[in-house]
Amino acid sequence: MNEYDDLEDEDIEYDPPTAERVRRRAWALSCVIYRSFLEKYDDLSEAATGQSRILNWVDVIDLQDEFEPDEWGLIESDIGTITEQAIINGTWRSEGLAVLAWALGAFELPPHDQMSHPKEATDSIFFLADDALAKADQLQLRPSEELEKFCAVQLSLHWRLRDFSIRPEAMNFREFLETAWFGPIDLSGVPFEEDDLAINGQPIAKAPPEEVQLCSSIAMERHKAINWLNGWHEIYSEVDTST
Repeated sequence: MNEYDDLEDEDIEYDPPTAERVRRRAWALSCVIYRSFLEKYDDLSEAATGQSRILNWVDVIDLQDEFEPDEWGLIESDIGTITEQAIINGTWRSEGLAVLAWALGAFELPPHDQMSHPKEATDSIFFLADDALAKADQLQLRPSEELEKFCAVQLSLHWRLRDFSIRPEAMNFREFLETAWFGPIDLSGVPFEEDDLAINGQPIAKAPPEEVQLCSSIAMERHKAINWLNGWHEIYSEVDTST
């Protein structure tokens, strides 16, 4: 029995977040992402000013209760004191944010082999804007059917990338999707080469390892975000991305 069957047997009831909760989570992730990037600033004074902007904005929109303890600890940390791994983890949250912004109808999500632009994603949801709350109603969730379809696509992409990391060889991915335990899945719009997932125009088995690894990281973050949107866990960091 596979892990998916185990989940079905447990008859889990999913509780998707409301549009308001998604907006608040997207804003919280934006704070984490921006704060993480501030660690890379050469001008410490400019970085400190950016941190103050975050803290002031959080107070203005009353966002404190949305943060997980580790997230808030990162945001409050003095400039220059965050570990390299925490910076990496924080900046990579931009891929999850991109999914939330897309789900709110504000952002066009790049293909699976392209990273999202953090500032474009944060700007799309009025991050740090004085009138963010006034504009919040402009951010409404896409239909649940669309989110569920996207979830199936992300699971498929993440599965192929994770499977390739274990068995780095070509496969007929099109054929596999027709009978997969999580299928059949329609990946219309996702590029294929030689009947396998394509990465930057090449079948995954011929793509440079660093490009495959990049896509794997993108897939994991986006998979986490869409699973959270579909109600897999109330706490964002606790969302499972098993394939």
